[in-house]
Amino acid sequence: MALSEIHNYYEDLVRKYIDALELVSTRSDDYIADLYCLALNQLPVHYIRHSVDMYFYMSDEKRQDMEAKVIYAVTSAISWLDNELKEKNKLKTLEEQHKKAEEEARIAQTEAAAAEKKARKAALIAAELAKQAKHAKEALVDTETHQGGMSTD
Repeated sequence: MALSEIHNYYEDLVRKYIDALELVSTRSDDYIADLYCLALNQLPVHYIRHSVDMYFYMSDEKRQDMEAKVIYAVTSAISWLDNELKEKNKLKTLEEQHKKAEEEARIAQTEAAAAEKKARKAALIAAELAKQAKHAKEALVDTETHQGGMSTD
């Protein structure tokens, strides 16, 4: 007996249901592979040798029960995967916002440092001007005192 003939009947059902949903055209290969795994892990195993045997030896009720389990498993897996994608996208958006905020903070720090440097330079210039004004005032007072002293003599 060739073991290659034996397979899980649910694999066929899951494949057929996913094909019917036409997800291959809207989802990535990784998504589809994850979907198969998640769906099949929710289902019991039902090994068969020939798929055609299932049609002859299985009641309609059993077949409908298996199909309902597949629909539930695939739907649950899609829901979980889509939720995970949304969460990853949210995280990616938050990371991008964080990077942008960090860049804006770095720019603001650079601008603040430049403004502080300009303010120190302006303060030095103001101090120098105040010093020159003081010297000029002292010189004026000295001149007035010197002129005033000459006229009183």
